[in-house]
Amino acid sequence: MLFIITYIKRITLLLLLYTTSRLFFYFNNIDNFYNPRIVDFIEGVRFDISSILYINIPILILLLFPNKYRERKNYIRFTNYLFYSLNIPFIILNNIDIEYFKFTQKRSTSDLFQLIQLGQDAKNTIPKYINDYWLISIFTIIQIWFLLKIKQIPKKSITFNTKNIVKSSLIFIIGIGVFILGARGGFQLKPIKPINAGELSSSKNTSLILNTPFCILHSIKEKPLKTYHYYNSQQLKNIYSPIHLPMNQKIKKKNIIILIMESYSKEFVSFYNNGIGYTPFLDTLMNHSLVFTNAYANGLKSIEALPAITASIPTLMDNPFITSNYAQNNFESLASLLNNKGYNTSFYHGGIKGTMGFYSYTKKAGFTNYFGMEEHPNSYDFDGFWGIYDGPFMKYFAKNLNKHKEPFFSTFFSLSSHPPYNLPNNYTKKTYPNKDDQNFGIKETVLYTDYSMKFFFDEVKNQKWFKNTIFIITADHTSPKSFNKKYKNKIGRYAIPLIIFSGDSSLQGINNNIVQHIDIMPTILELINYPEPFFAFGKSMFNKQNWAINFLNNRYHLITDSSIIINKEDSYHSFTDWSTSKNNKLKLKDRKLLKAIKQEYNSRMLNNILLYEN
Repeated sequence: MLFIITYIKRITLLLLLYTTSRLFFYFNNIDNFYNPRIVDFIEGVRFDISSILYINIPILILLLFPNKYRERKNYIRFTNYLFYSLNIPFIILNNIDIEYFKFTQKRSTSDLFQLIQLGQDAKNTIPKYINDYWLISIFTIIQIWFLLKIKQIPKKSITFNTKNIVKSSLIFIIGIGVFILGARGGFQLKPIKPINAGELSSSKNTSLILNTPFCILHSIKEKPLKTYHYYNSQQLKNIYSPIHLPMNQKIKKKNIIILIMESYSKEFVSFYNNGIGYTPFLDTLMNHSLVFTNAYANGLKSIEALPAITASIPTLMDNPFITSNYAQNNFESLASLLNNKGYNTSFYHGGIKGTMGFYSYTKKAGFTNYFGMEEHPNSYDFDGFWGIYDGPFMKYFAKNLNKHKEPFFSTFFSLSSHPPYNLPNNYTKKTYPNKDDQNFGIKETVLYTDYSMKFFFDEVKNQKWFKNTIFIITADHTSPKSFNKKYKNKIGRYAIPLIIFSGDSSLQGINNNIVQHIDIMPTILELINYPEPFFAFGKSMFNKQNWAINFLNNRYHLITDSSIIINKEDSYHSFTDWSTSKNNKLKLKDRKLLKAIKQEYNSRMLNNILLYEN
């Protein structure tokens, strides 16, 4: 018991030191935070506990693991020295950000070590930092002094009998359990990550809630993005720019609803495939919609789709944006931009809160309201795996929309067409796919979700807000299963449906432009005459730029109207067909475009510039 008390005392002291650092961090950067509340600081304790416990795993083991060496002088001395050597560097790193934050606008991650290794940066910068920011230096020295003054581990004579071994083992097991709970940040579905900061408060204060050790620890395994210098700023601007400067017009405050359909491959939609498919309602709706025939997902995961669709941020790196080192970057989204224009914003997903980081992301993206499985009124609609079946959750969605004050922007994310492809017992199947088909499960659930979508539109079409509403319907990504040879290739794997339906029937026809998820945000903003400049990696689906991009296994895929380019490092290959079997002469303009996108994306991620700045 004495050893666990010692451990708790040390953790408590560290927690106090991290708290004082956060207070200093706040007052030194007070103009960078948005109306911080007490809850921001309370929420920060959760991240402090997590990082402190992770750092002190070895100390926990050394102090609590029952062994006969714990009473020996050298063992105690080693444990003390290890405690100091583990914690002092992180205290220093945490305090560096008190000032360094002014330059990056985010907590430092493992890329800080890459930075200080460049040339003579560390040799030249550290002494200057200590001198210029002497108050932070003194503060750090005081914190280290308090840490060094902590009471040493007391020497205790231990009798190793069966009773003491059992007692020590029990304490060790309980200690490990408490550690796991604290390190993962609570009882939620998954351990906390940087994106989870701001769930209880304003997303604009995530850097205040986080601490630097936490961000470093969660980014160590992630490879930092490369910095490209293909073009100077003017050349880059002429080739590709994520800054959108719309014409000064009066905004049209139309309601906007985005329906993101789980695993809805283009190959499942009859409209695209000569009547072969499993979406009878969607096919009917497409006859009265603006249909895009060359639409592509920017990724293969739901977690990649959400930022791409709602914030025009693709995942052109190894890790999804939501779980990457750059999740704490400041960015704008449809929700945050429309909030500023008086829109009511909401996100609906029938899954368990916390799944795929959706809740955390939507909070940071600026969605005012989140509705998930926990908000759904009937628990018996649970599919036993992911969340609420699409049918009842779409019914819930339709009912709730009538409560949203206009104008509103709402995003709905379905889930039933995802393995294990469960369907509700009371669902009466109208059409049956061939049960002998190896893809029966996905086809059946696609059909069910299409049926649920029909019910949704039947419910809302008579509402007074319907005619003033624009609906965007697309897939998050394609299905992992494919049955059409046409789509069983590197590019067909990203082919998705994308339609825009207007309640007043003003948008109809066929559009053959090459479009993608990240084009949805700028297209919506163009449709409502959004009057201010904004940041988006994509482009309007109505302009003459024909390209789509994705990234997989360290390879970029750029799809243009002239070729398909596959790029890895400095190797560029051009093809004419989806299967990339027929070589094509690489066009200079396509190569320039891909290089410009890579340079802009990496630079803005690394430097936290995902916003329009005057």
